[in-house]
Amino acid sequence: MSNAMSNRPASANMRPSQLRADKRRAILDAAARTFLRDGFGLAGIDRIVEDSGVSKRTLYAHFPSKEALFGAIIREHCEVILTPLREVNIGDRSPRETLIALGRMFWEVLLSPEGLGLYRVVIAEAGRFPELGRVFYESGHAPAARRLAAYIREKAEEGVFRDVDSHMAAEGFFGLVRGYVHERALLDIDAEADRRNLEIFLAFAADVFLRGVQQTPTED
Repeated sequence: MSNAMSNRPASANMRPSQLRADKRRAILDAAARTFLRDGFGLAGIDRIVEDSGVSKRTLYAHFPSKEALFGAIIREHCEVILTPLREVNIGDRSPRETLIALGRMFWEVLLSPEGLGLYRVVIAEAGRFPELGRVFYESGHAPAARRLAAYIREKAEEGVFRDVDSHMAAEGFFGLVRGYVHERALLDIDAEADRRNLEIFLAFAADVFLRGVQQTPTED
């Protein structure tokens, strides 16, 4: 009896919910590799099925379309990489330190290999599949802007910042942080030089932003 049990495949001992979760994970991992390698338009479902080791019927049971599958990958990726942004401790830091910390996390999101790869795919396909662009923006950039906008409103209520459009200000700060650095990274130009100057660049962006929103500009 024990020998027979030991020779059973591991999946035979899994609960149905765990087996479904494992198959979903295999589909997402295979699809991510395929999309990043081939782009959305050229990515084939048959190749994803082959790489994931599941049947086409199983894939469609989890994801009804290729668009739904890519959307799930984007949401999962953004959830993982945005977690540090949500966890940045802003309670005991000066505004300048807070902005630099948020900017640093945002840079790491933008310049990660996965972030750059997905961005390239989405930009390449957004004209034909605008829903992909919307999902990417609402899963990544929009939550980051809301996080900073809430902080700006809090500081305005405390009298530290002027009463400004908090969402516009948040987008403006992340625009400063992105600068041309993100574009150069996408084009694979001087990426390492930009990374070496990260702290200088972030301090500059924070200082420029604070001059525009602080009630009384101060030197930290």
